[in-house]
Amino acid sequence: MNPVDDGERLALCLQERIAALSDEELRQEYLSNTEEAGDPVQDALAAELEVRNIDL
Repeated sequence: MNPVDDGERLALCLQERIAALSDEELRQEYLSNTEEAGDPVQDALAAELEVRNIDL
C-alpha cells in the first residue's frame, strides 16, 4: 500500500470540506479567498464552482 503524501492528504481534506459547503457558502468562500490561480485551495474552489455550474 502506498502512503498518502501531504499533497494528496490536503486534496482529500479540501474535497471533503468543499463538498460540505452549500452553493452560497462555496461562492462566498471563493470570493473571499485572496489567493491567485495556482493556489490549491483557490483552484479546488474554482473547480467545484464549475462542477456545480455556479456563476459568480
